[in-house]
Amino acid sequence: MEKSKRILKICLVTCVALFVNSCDEVYECIFNINPEIHDRSLEIGFLGERYYDIITAEISNEVNDNDYFYDFEIFGELPPGIFYDINRRSIEFFGVPEDVGNYRFRVELFVESYDYDGFDGSPTCSDSAVRDFVIQVVD
Repeated sequence: MEKSKRILKICLVTCVALFVNSCDEVYECIFNINPEIHDRSLEIGFLGERYYDIITAEISNEVNDNDYFYDFEIFGELPPGIFYDINRRSIEFFGVPEDVGNYRFRVELFVESYDYDGFDGSPTCSDSAVRDFVIQVVD
């Protein structure tokens, strides 16, 4: 009986130590602290006319989401004549569309944070987010 109490105490201390050491990751997942690309339809573009739209992102359930480094990547096809610029927590699309059609692309967002000791390898429960978009250009 004494031996089983000792084993139980050792297991309990080990579990508490592991929980305390990885508390940030547990906290991040319990409170759903994740990168998020806002879900919205992009504006329709008109052939030969000026185009502008924006995609924004944030860290959900995080008060200090401006303290993160946001790294966007775009995969797919943008309409000829449309360009983009990444501005901290957003992607701005601008230009004059040259061809009609539906142009599908994927936006991937990766986030990192830095603390007093440098890089935080796991700043959120999930380190990335992905969302698909379409820019439709009509005559």
